[in-house]
Amino acid sequence: MGMVYMDMPGGKKMPGIGLGTWNAIDETELETALDAALECGYRHIDTAFFYENEKIIGRVLNQWISAGKVKRDDLYIVTKLAVSGIHPDRVEMMLKKSLEDLRLKYLDLYLVHFPVGVNYVEGHVVPPSSQMRLEHTDHVELWKVSFPLFVS
Repeated sequence: MGMVYMDMPGGKKMPGIGLGTWNAIDETELETALDAALECGYRHIDTAFFYENEKIIGRVLNQWISAGKVKRDDLYIVTKLAVSGIHPDRVEMMLKKSLEDLRLKYLDLYLVHFPVGVNYVEGHVVPPSSQMRLEHTDHVELWKVSFPLFVS
């Protein structure tokens, strides 16, 4: 039985089975898991800025792509906007950071990880509790700022 794909807007197909990487921060374990998943045919990888594993995933994907074992267009890579990025002024910065860490030029799906944003503190995935404060979250404005980043 072959892989099941779901039609996505724009004609791209998303593999119905993907490798989730939440709580996968041990470098050796994650590299081993990614290599095994890609070897078995997985092409859908799900991560998030919050998981703090995008650099590891980027390194492994880069190795596979550079070696010609897989083409970027055959992969479906999903990551998520951090809660400290849920603000129109920070979406582009956070997206660029994820792309840099993943060593990719584009994502196939970029999700808002949580419906409420918090303030951004340099160097922290989530601000320390003593500095964290909820911010007003305007989802329509967030979408208006985000959309042009993906259609250009």
